[in-house]
Amino acid sequence: MLRRRVLPESHRYASWPLIYETSQHGIKTLDVREYRPLATPIEFRFYQRYANHPNRQSGIQFLTHYNTHQRFRVNKDYIDYMHWGKEQGQARLPHRHQRVAFDFDDQLHPTRTLDNEGDSYAWCAEQDPTLGPHPDLDASFDPNRRVFSHPEHWNKMFSKRRPGEGRIDLRVLPSQSLLGPLMEQSDTQGAAYFRYDNRGHSNGRVPGLNTPFFGEFDRKMMQAMSRPLNADRTITGNDGRFSKTIMINEPKTHQALSGKTASELSVEIDMATNAVHSKLTVLEAAQSGLTNYYCGGLNFEMLGFDLHMAEVLREKARAILNGAASVSSTSVMVTTTSVPTKAQEREVGQLLRDALRYEDRVDDAIRQHASLIWRVYTAPRPLMALTNGKCRGTGCGVSLYSKYCALKDASEFIFDGPNLGITPYGGLTRLLARPETSLKYPGLAEFIMLTGTSIFAGDALRLGWTDLFTTLPDMSYHIKDWFDTTEHMHNDAVAWQLGHLLETCFKMKEAHSSAMERVAITPVRARWIEDSFADQPSVNHIINTLSEIERLPITAKQNTCDQTRCTPYTLTSVEAGISKLENHRLRYTHSPWDITPPEDEVSLQHASEIFSAYVLERRGTFNVVVHRDTEKLAAWNRQRQEEYHAYRSLRAAPHPRHVYARLEGCEGKLVSFDFVFSLQENQKDQRSGNKEGEGLQQTACLDALKRQVLTSFGMPDGRDIELGWYLPTLDTCPIHNDVEIMQLLHADPGIEDPKAQLKYPPIYFIVKRNSLYFSEWAYAVKHQLLLQSPFALRAAYEMLLEVRGDGSAERVMPLAESLATEFKYISRLLRRPDFYRVGVHTDKSAEAWEEIREERQRNLHKTHQPTRPLPDFEDVFERNVEIDGHRFLLRPRWSPRTLQEVLDADVMRLHTSLAYQDEGIAPLHVPTQCAKGNRISDMVEDAGGLEVVPGLGELDAKGTPVVPPLQSNAHVPQNVSFYEMARHPWEDAASSWRRDGFTEGSLANYEAQYRAAERAVYDEEGHGGHNYWPSREASEGVTSEEKDAALLGERLFKPLEEALSGVEPWARNLRRSASDGKLGYKTEIATPEEKIYDDEYYRWFIQPGHHPNPTGLTNVHKGSSTHQGSDAAEFERIWRHVVSGVDGRNAADGAETAAEDGEEEGDTQMNEKNPVVPNDDEEGV
Repeated sequence: MLRRRVLPESHRYASWPLIYETSQHGIKTLDVREYRPLATPIEFRFYQRYANHPNRQSGIQFLTHYNTHQRFRVNKDYIDYMHWGKEQGQARLPHRHQRVAFDFDDQLHPTRTLDNEGDSYAWCAEQDPTLGPHPDLDASFDPNRRVFSHPEHWNKMFSKRRPGEGRIDLRVLPSQSLLGPLMEQSDTQGAAYFRYDNRGHSNGRVPGLNTPFFGEFDRKMMQAMSRPLNADRTITGNDGRFSKTIMINEPKTHQALSGKTASELSVEIDMATNAVHSKLTVLEAAQSGLTNYYCGGLNFEMLGFDLHMAEVLREKARAILNGAASVSSTSVMVTTTSVPTKAQEREVGQLLRDALRYEDRVDDAIRQHASLIWRVYTAPRPLMALTNGKCRGTGCGVSLYSKYCALKDASEFIFDGPNLGITPYGGLTRLLARPETSLKYPGLAEFIMLTGTSIFAGDALRLGWTDLFTTLPDMSYHIKDWFDTTEHMHNDAVAWQLGHLLETCFKMKEAHSSAMERVAITPVRARWIEDSFADQPSVNHIINTLSEIERLPITAKQNTCDQTRCTPYTLTSVEAGISKLENHRLRYTHSPWDITPPEDEVSLQHASEIFSAYVLERRGTFNVVVHRDTEKLAAWNRQRQEEYHAYRSLRAAPHPRHVYARLEGCEGKLVSFDFVFSLQENQKDQRSGNKEGEGLQQTACLDALKRQVLTSFGMPDGRDIELGWYLPTLDTCPIHNDVEIMQLLHADPGIEDPKAQLKYPPIYFIVKRNSLYFSEWAYAVKHQLLLQSPFALRAAYEMLLEVRGDGSAERVMPLAESLATEFKYISRLLRRPDFYRVGVHTDKSAEAWEEIREERQRNLHKTHQPTRPLPDFEDVFERNVEIDGHRFLLRPRWSPRTLQEVLDADVMRLHTSLAYQDEGIAPLHVPTQCAKGNRISDMVEDAGGLEVVPGLGELDAKGTPVVPPLQSNAHVPQNVSFYEMARHPWEDAASSWRRDGFTEGSLANYEAQYRAAERAVYDEEGHGGHNYWPSREASEGVTSEEKDAALLGERLFKPLEEALSGVEPWARNLRRSASDGKLGYKTEIATPEEKIYDDEYYRWFIQPGHHPNPTGLTNVHKGSSTHQGSDAAEFERIWRHVVSGVDGRNAADGAETAAEDGEEEGDTQMNEKNPVVPNDDEEGV
């Protein structure tokens, strides 16, 4: 089906950094050019530079602005060593922070932290809590800085031997001499003189440099060295020999997948999990520092644009028809018939076809996402979803329905929908509707479906959705390396390889403590959710229950308390806030040390003026620098002392202020009162030497302010709160002690409303709660529910009830039916104006609305005659709304507006099945869509078109078909072997292990083993079910040693004995004698050549871990060779003749010697038969 893709203006003119738009994202390999291509030491190649003779310390080779400064001729080409590799963007000597290979979006590693951030490593701990301070993060590192290497900076006395290397810092040595600082004085011009620009990117934001680096680090270059798998490069892959890694690469849209990308990803997963050598496929996200999402699910912005365009086109067609009718009825000059003209008919037909194409694109995107979830769920070979970020919507299903769902600290699941005016979509409804979820956390399913609250890795582990969790970084690299290094394993050992990998890297061990997992549902919150959401018949009853709870007083017994985390401050300290006020010229005062210059300013430009103004004197053992003019020096000292005493008295004086304190949260509580900030008590404690109050004196004024704030809010005095300074720049920063309070009191400009007649200057604070009460939680949850679409809330609740059934495990819909039900609901709610006119625009940021407002002002025709839908802020939101005691400054314009206005008939209509003839939406059958979705359109065209037959496949009351089925006229031949027809002519060889990785028998054996292992894990009682919960005996019982020994004997020793009994006796005896070291070497008949060169002989002596020929002998001595020459044989004959002549003269001696040898040989044989045990005396001797 041909579709015209119309991008929205926001996508077309998106203000991305210039580095993303201009760079051609080609595949770059890991390539750092070698600085010494000839392998000659640089001292010998450029001997003029490294000469120690004074006459050779300067010369033409140091004038770097000459064209011939350092060029070397190689193969008729000049190599410029100073600018080596600069045209490729590579560093001459790369810094350890600088990347040498890039992925498709990332430009640099996060090498520099933000300024004035003490705890800038906190966001690193989100990915890897075991890391601590990151080794590659440095606040002072500037990747854009280039130091100009000039001969005046190459001072041989104070630098290393090579230019470009670091200078020796003389300050590290304890010295009283001023010679070092003076010798470092140089009149050389700065970097601006040489026109070197060290500024970074000014036209965009680069992760890790001027914006935070989101997501996971790519330390092992898995993303950087990946290859694109589709034309848009939204899917990349990095394959090992026996494993594959697929990465979702849509960081600019937070990994939200279009229908085309979801279809391509489904095909890639299908190819990877059907590959012969693919033992494990890993699906993760390439975040590139731009996003911390794993998969963002549906791209709701594109869906809203398509549906809004379809409505605009239909309105245009309707206007044309109505205009023709009105003109025909009012005009006398034209005919009185209301039939449109041919041109109008053609235009209306074109508009309706375009509208249908937009709606088809939305329908196809939803179906492709369901098909992707089903593809992940039915992958034939192991598929691991390495969830290294947030999942939203269908991304939750992609992660949780894979065979192995591996969670990390950054894993987060967002299953929302009513906040956009639709129902949740992504397959998670089935997991929430299971009885296991209701038994573990009653009411949690309703809570998540209605509020869209995020759940984290700890919650998913406790709910039993997965049992794999790891904190190791670069897990995809380790998986690839594991399967590459165990490549010698047969395919039968895949289960062992996977088990060993999961046991080593993903098992919850001692190091993986529960404190390391992020949890949204604490035990106290679980009780709150059960009291509010469990066993409620409707959404209205839930709202009423929350209304009763929010009215509980804080002192009530039922109003329990739970710990909560404060939202982060925008600035890290009061000093950072004061510096920001200075930058914006909003600071009220400066300290006297900043604003009062000396009476007589001294400006010194050179070392000679320094020596003329100051003199070096020795006072005792120290050298000090004093001014020559003692009277002027004494006047300066008197002035400084006066300023110091005035400053001390100013700090000790009380500071009355009018305090404004706002409670953070949706309550909107604001209190104001007069308060006197005083440090006099602290000064008294310091003077009296009160050591007990040393720990408290720093926060006495702050504690008094906190008590006054709690009293004004009507809260208990002992409640744990934090106070933050609210700056005029709309920033917040924490306040820790009284010294910081005095600093901000002196710096705050005290901006006030002119209408407020205040006695004292105002000061503004934000109050953050470290603990949350049940009533406050109920208020916040109800506030969130009232902020969402009422119709979508009712629809989501009914959808959950439909998927759950009667609550039993057998009645919960399987995944295919659950996805079909979710598709039925969301396809209807997407076509309501609540979604594409209001809901899709509710999560736009203030910057996006500002761009839209400027575009509407700049292009007036887009306001009056829009070519594309451009939202209006006032049409999306309504101001100052109050519903059920909750006041909203801004609330989306939902229709219907409240829960009471939603009609039950409209909600019940969502239960009915989809009918194509009424709604134009065909029902979804996920297995068919996944198997044939990419071929259905071609199949329909091949069949000659599509005919909608009402009642096809239905039966009447008598049981006969309403529409008689077609009679097939296909002819099936009976004399053809279909096996021969199906087999390719070139695939006539039987399957082999070398080619396929398995044989037919080994594959069947592996599948049988896998099924047995699956039964042992999930069905130990043998009921034929698939139970996630182990029995009490399996989880708490202890296996006995007898069972282990019996199992070991059955599995190991018995097969060994059977195998040993099948060996022939002579081989068994030979092995036994060889292991005992009793081989009769004299009876060997093999020559040394046979021992060395004969593999058949030598294989008997090959043992694992021992070299068969450790000496490396490849030839033998001549004397022991059996193939000797004729000269050697003649020499042997002469030698024997001479020896026999000598023996003849000593025959008697030889006979005696032979007799003695015979006796010794007999004794030796007798000792071998009857060994004699030596006693202690013999051992001593």
